[in-house]
Amino acid sequence: MPSTDTHRPLATSWIDHVEGINALGETILASGWKPTAILGISRGGLIPAAMLSYTFDVRLIQAVRVQHYDDQNNRLESGPQFVEGPQPFTSFDVYTERLLIVDDIIDTGETLKLVRAAAHDHADEVKVAALYVRSDQKHSADWYWKVEDEWVVFPWAPEG
Repeated sequence: MPSTDTHRPLATSWIDHVEGINALGETILASGWKPTAILGISRGGLIPAAMLSYTFDVRLIQAVRVQHYDDQNNRLESGPQFVEGPQPFTSFDVYTERLLIVDDIIDTGETLKLVRAAAHDHADEVKVAALYVRSDQKHSADWYWKVEDEWVVFPWAPEG
C-alpha cells in the first residue's frame, strides 16, 4: 500500500530489475538448488518468474492469480484471495520435485502464505524468491534481492 508518510515512493527502472533478477538467479544457482518448475504470482511476479525460467532452463512455468489490492492500490479488507478462473492447482495436474514461487515483493507475507499453502501438495520442496522483501518479511523468502520498506514503483506498472 502506498506510503502515508512524507517519504517518496522508490521509483525503479528496467535496468535495475534486469540486474536484480540476474543477481537473484545467480544467488539461487550458487546455493546449489535448482527448481524443476516455477510459479509466478500474478501480476508482479510474472516478469521475474519468466526471466528466472531462462536462468534455470526450466520450461514448466505457471502463474497463480492472487489479488491483495483493489484498483486504487488499497489492501482488500478480506486479505489476499485467489482470483476466479483457471488456477494451476485446479486446472492442471501439476506435481514437481522442486517448485520455486516467485513474486516481485513480499509486503505483508499474506499472499505468499496463501500460495505456499496451496502449492504444498504439488511439490516435494517449495522455495520462494522475491526481488524485494519488507524488513519484517525477510524470513518469508529463501532468496531476495533487496530489503525495501518504501512503496516500490515497478517499471512494468502503469504510472498513477
